[in-house]
Amino acid sequence: MEELSNSVRFISDKLDEANNCMKDMSAQFAVIRKNNEELRAINTDLTKEVVVLRDRVRSIEQYSRRDNIEVSGLPVTKNEDVVSLVKDVAAAVGIMIREDDISTAHRVPSFKKERTPSLIVRFARRSTRDSILAKYREKRGGMTARDVNPTFPQQGLYINEHLSHDNKVFLSKLKSKCKDIGYAYAWCRDGRFFVRKTQSDKYKRVDTYEELDKLK
Repeated sequence: MEELSNSVRFISDKLDEANNCMKDMSAQFAVIRKNNEELRAINTDLTKEVVVLRDRVRSIEQYSRRDNIEVSGLPVTKNEDVVSLVKDVAAAVGIMIREDDISTAHRVPSFKKERTPSLIVRFARRSTRDSILAKYREKRGGMTARDVNPTFPQQGLYINEHLSHDNKVFLSKLKSKCKDIGYAYAWCRDGRFFVRKTQSDKYKRVDTYEELDKLK
């Protein structure tokens, strides 16, 4: 009986130790869970802040290109005079410009090696850039490089706003999203992005990734 009593007492002590250990573990688990919830909340806030900052940086980078155009589809010639080339491009859309209308002009290699480097032009005045873009958009039938120079091949010529790399990525994702949800139009104008489901529908402005994700 004494041995049985000792055994029961031993088991009882061990159960008490186990219960105390479980209480400690439960308390620690509650602290860990609380810390995890706090960290998740902080992570959510930081993620939102990163998205906001990314959109803000995109806006700033685009603003620095507000006087620029990007001309694609012009073949590169040996010892080319890019200033004369820009004047020829402007003349092809119906705008006569002088050399002092051009602030800078240079080729920028494409991310795809097989593509001809685009011509980036910064004008001294934004009104010059806007006039060239407006005239180009009036030519709904499109233009070719031969419209600029009769010796150039008859390949597509495109004149667009000079978008930053991040905005090009954003526009690509916007067009992809529109295709998935049945929107027919997605475009950029003056660094702002728009979509429209059909020709008769009112356009919507979509400038941030949050707005893009909510688009439906």
